[in-house]
Amino acid sequence: MRPRLDIPRITTLLLLLLSMSLAPILAQEEQPASPTPRVQPPATVTLQGDGFTVGQYFGPLAQGQVGLLELSGTDISSAYALLRDREYDFHLLGDHWYALLVADIDAQPRAYPLAIIVQRADGQVLTLDSQITIESAGYIRQSFAVPADRAYLTEPEVERYEFARLNAYTSPQTPAPLWDEGLFQRPMSSDYTSGFGQFRILNQNSITRHTGWDQRAPVGTPVYAMASGTVVFASQLDIRGNYVLIDHGWGVYSGYAHFSQFNVAEGQTIERGQLLGLSGNTGRSNGPHLHWEISVQGEWVDGDAFINMWLPTQP
Repeated sequence: MRPRLDIPRITTLLLLLLSMSLAPILAQEEQPASPTPRVQPPATVTLQGDGFTVGQYFGPLAQGQVGLLELSGTDISSAYALLRDREYDFHLLGDHWYALLVADIDAQPRAYPLAIIVQRADGQVLTLDSQITIESAGYIRQSFAVPADRAYLTEPEVERYEFARLNAYTSPQTPAPLWDEGLFQRPMSSDYTSGFGQFRILNQNSITRHTGWDQRAPVGTPVYAMASGTVVFASQLDIRGNYVLIDHGWGVYSGYAHFSQFNVAEGQTIERGQLLGLSGNTGRSNGPHLHWEISVQGEWVDGDAFINMWLPTQP
């Protein structure tokens, strides 16, 4: 007797092989265009200290934005900026020192004193005083419905625990920038569906803040690295679901949430534009999409504004 062919099984296998062969093509079609290299702009403000100069590459900062400082001078051994009782270290890159300041999401809009503290090789400590203005970003309120089977994820203690876990990962500062050409790009090319900083009212019950940007993404959409770096986390979280976190150096991290599939692992070195995985609907999500976020110096910042900044690179 001749064996019977299992037509449904053969059809399924053929479809699987076809989807695998098409995956690289689909990924290439979805990949966002590489950003255009940026030329260093002139400093917005130049501050003169005793034997050193500070270039300020920003004007007033909106809540959630990042400002870049450039320090130049001779015989400098270390330096930091002091803003809102927080120290921001300068990092040496070539002949200049750079620091990233954060106007955190909850900062009250007003002028704040800024101090630049410079230590020379001979031990002398010099201080330069200035100020910066933080403006309101006008964050809106948004009602957000969480499905009943995931309603437990709206509990404040669940969110507190997840933020504490993430803080442990985003606190270290790799002393050198890992990005190439000073460029970051969006992780996919689709439209934004929700913005950074919104006050979200979850099931008309608890209030939280939206720490990143959401992009339209059916399940299975390729997600690409925004810049080169090192994967420090690729696993499951309660709220963010299947989540990838990348260290880009200088206290800058990018996070990608709600994956359906991972294509990278913890400890892996990745390049800008490398496939990280496929989008999904895991965690505290009410539909398939990509949530991505940027952390700088342990603070969640407006990622869309950050990726459009000029950033220095290794000489």
